[in-house]
Amino acid sequence: MASADAAIGIPAGRVRPGAAARDVPDVLRVLLNGAVFVLLWNHVWFEDLSDRSSLAASEAGSLLTQILFVAAGLGMAAAIHRIGFRHLRPLATWPLMLCAGWLGVTALLSVEPSLSLRRLVLFAIAAMLSAGVLLVARSPRQLALTLAGAALVILISSYLAVALVPNLAIHSAFDVNSDPSHPGLWRGIFPHKNEAGAAMVILVIVGLYVASAASRVLGWTIVALAIGLLVASGSKTAILLLPVILAVTGLCRVFTGGGLRGLLLLGPILGFSLISIGSILVPAIQDAIGALLTDATFTGRSEIWQFALDNIMVRPWRGWGIGAFWMTERTMYGGSEELTWVNTANHSHNAYLDTALIGGFPFLVLTVWAFVLAPVRDLQRGGRELDAETLLFLRLWFLGLVSASFETVLYNGNNATCCMFMMAVFGLRLRTRYAIARG
Repeated sequence: MASADAAIGIPAGRVRPGAAARDVPDVLRVLLNGAVFVLLWNHVWFEDLSDRSSLAASEAGSLLTQILFVAAGLGMAAAIHRIGFRHLRPLATWPLMLCAGWLGVTALLSVEPSLSLRRLVLFAIAAMLSAGVLLVARSPRQLALTLAGAALVILISSYLAVALVPNLAIHSAFDVNSDPSHPGLWRGIFPHKNEAGAAMVILVIVGLYVASAASRVLGWTIVALAIGLLVASGSKTAILLLPVILAVTGLCRVFTGGGLRGLLLLGPILGFSLISIGSILVPAIQDAIGALLTDATFTGRSEIWQFALDNIMVRPWRGWGIGAFWMTERTMYGGSEELTWVNTANHSHNAYLDTALIGGFPFLVLTVWAFVLAPVRDLQRGGRELDAETLLFLRLWFLGLVSASFETVLYNGNNATCCMFMMAVFGLRLRTRYAIARG
């Protein structure tokens, strides 16, 4: 039997005396990680979008969500304690610690401190779960098979929902606050077709990892099922980003030099940021986008981006606090007679703008340092060759950052892309740390 320390990124042979007695059985490892992945990918199943109560914004949040995350957090904390918290010490980097510290301070200074502190606790639990799955997995193969099991639960449930309860799995004209183009688009067990699309991109990446690390048949089955649901969801952003992610990360296996890899990875991230935020700041970019695309507003996002940018300037140094700005704005403007995109929004559809709204420009700088630049450095320090696990982390990391220009996928514990992005950042760091330790 492999040692308790032989987890993802944790080298075998570093076992303290008595460690075998404190081992976590494989069945518990698989069940815990499998449940965590299902929870992180989607914890709101079969939401009835024809129910007008779904429009109500509640500062208290979902009691079920809180119970599920607390229960998963306690289970993961117990498992990590048994395996050894010391294995997570490489994650205590200056960029990550400064981000955590600034996030905590801005929560205390929030315009809604109680709300921000609750959101902060939820995010902290999601971050612990995202790191813990890497420690709990005994081996890359066990991680792959656990991911495969969780993926099949999501996929089979979604296809069965479409077949058996289409009113809860397919958008219809009766959905409240629905876009006229949504009816007929699949969402499976997810609350919205865009959430389904984002999750399917994650599952395609997972399927490719399973095919490399455990079973080709199982992996490619997951890929096929995920692509089918992705196409049926009609999620334009997800459909556009998937080939970009696979192409860029695939080229990283060919071009192994640090400079070339850096350009390959950071170039598209910067490019998408210029296309999105640049479209409201630079008239030339706006004109170019208008000439190339039929919808230069990105389905109305430009209006909300401008609104978010205007309010960043109101509190540019300390922000509004995690989760506080949009709840405050909905309270202030949600009752307006004129229904606008801003009135109904609960995030800016841009992670970089929302990061600045949370903690101001200093927090945005820290975030870029910790989650954009540091992982690129870790990738190169871990060696030029990309094994299956490193490629999994790289793809999930890249997905998070290119998605960030059009969706809020950072500092959101309720978001599947955010959680997998954090797992990727932690995975790259752990593998780098122990690769260096092995010399």
